[in-house]
Amino acid sequence: MKKACFFLLAGLAAVLSCSRDRQRVFENLDNAIESQPVYDSAYVRKNDGLRALFLDADTDSVRWERAYDLERILYYHDVDSCYRYIREMRRLQRGDARQKAISESCYANILYKMDSTGTALRVLRQIDTTGMGAEALDIYCFAGYHIYGRLAAGRPEFAAAQQAVVEKWWRSDSSRIECAFYYNELHRKDGTPDEAVARLKACTLNSLNDTAKANYFLAKESLYNGDTGLAIQYFANSAACDMRLSVKAYNALYELARILFRTGDIERADRYMRITLKDAYSSHYESRYEDVIRSEMEIMNVLLRQQEQKKRAYLLLALAAVLLLSGALVSVFLLSRYSTRLNRSRMKLNELSSIKDNFLAYYMEKCVDYLNKVDEYRSSLRQTARTDGQAAVMAMLRKPSFADSGFQDLLNAFDSTFLGIFPDFVERVNEHMQEPYRLSLTDGGALSTELRILALIRIGIPQRRKIAKVLNMSVTTVYSYHSLLQKHSLHPDASFDRIIANL
Repeated sequence: MKKACFFLLAGLAAVLSCSRDRQRVFENLDNAIESQPVYDSAYVRKNDGLRALFLDADTDSVRWERAYDLERILYYHDVDSCYRYIREMRRLQRGDARQKAISESCYANILYKMDSTGTALRVLRQIDTTGMGAEALDIYCFAGYHIYGRLAAGRPEFAAAQQAVVEKWWRSDSSRIECAFYYNELHRKDGTPDEAVARLKACTLNSLNDTAKANYFLAKESLYNGDTGLAIQYFANSAACDMRLSVKAYNALYELARILFRTGDIERADRYMRITLKDAYSSHYESRYEDVIRSEMEIMNVLLRQQEQKKRAYLLLALAAVLLLSGALVSVFLLSRYSTRLNRSRMKLNELSSIKDNFLAYYMEKCVDYLNKVDEYRSSLRQTARTDGQAAVMAMLRKPSFADSGFQDLLNAFDSTFLGIFPDFVERVNEHMQEPYRLSLTDGGALSTELRILALIRIGIPQRRKIAKVLNMSVTTVYSYHSLLQKHSLHPDASFDRIIANL
């Protein structure tokens, strides 16, 4: 009997200790999230300082080094800006083997992150690894692991290439935390979980970034071993490091929110997922943004179901109260509480509507891609007919392309859909434009080119290259229109896009 009591008390003590540890890591993470503006300001100062050094550099070699410094701090902060500095690195390299190896490896890496996997694979395969230094090899192997991994499903040759890259990385005696984790992933069946964790813990942590990665990978190992509680603590520690680094394109907080959602901590999961969504949007990390939207909608559906259940419960309580007390005062009180819940539900539905805006943008881009591909196919048929002498095919292809009218129909459909969701958009835009430059719909009630550009910014497409793709025009043309709009607005500075996006 005494032994049973002892084990029971020991078990309770262990549970309480785990609960306190978990609460502490959440408090640490929440404090880091609250301090995000401070960390972001420090990051901006550091970024501005490096940019000034880049602009003031007097030789191509020094400018390349400064561009490389900027690439390293921008990789997890702003994908588009990182891409620009990698292009500068490729332009500035002058036959230097180290610079070329690093530039091309970084280029393959950022193309993968921007979902241009095919181009990334071509760049990766053209890189000569002979005599490559450890620094360049780390970037090359990191890119190779992800690029081949994305293509490995059902294609053994890419799975073998992925394993070869990791083996090459491991044999180079790299101390990179990623190398240890990826090696563990490919050889987990060969060893034990304890050995995998020990190998990760043995990696040297030289910076806060290393600490963030180590905690993230240890969390993944904990999930593989079935220890969800320990994984939550590691993910929370990694996310807190990400906040302090002012990182925007991160994984830890996203993974933590998903686990919390699965384990029933819905409100905390919703709060963390919203932060992830905001930061993924600011980093222009499109593939992550789409993943986060899907997860957030799943959480929102559960919250709405819970709210419906609560409303039904409150209704039953109201009916019971009416039957028991039959007093007008109680009825008014219960109706007031119900009204409050209803308002909260409306707020949730409004937030879902904003998410729907982003899906509209995604649909538009895919439709334009389809029309462009149809035209490319027609061109290839025309070439075939010209070389092979198929007169009948040539006659068909000389007819006007249906894609011309199809694209205009697509734009008309976008105009009507957008104005249906935001009927007062033109009026609200004109509130922020100078009097002589206010905008209006066309005679047919459609959006003008300027209004379409602003409409795309409003539904979540701020990037100029994306706007150009959706409207089937050059990036230079989009920049020209946007520059004039900003110049003629009441806010001729960087706040113009933010104001339009929040109309």
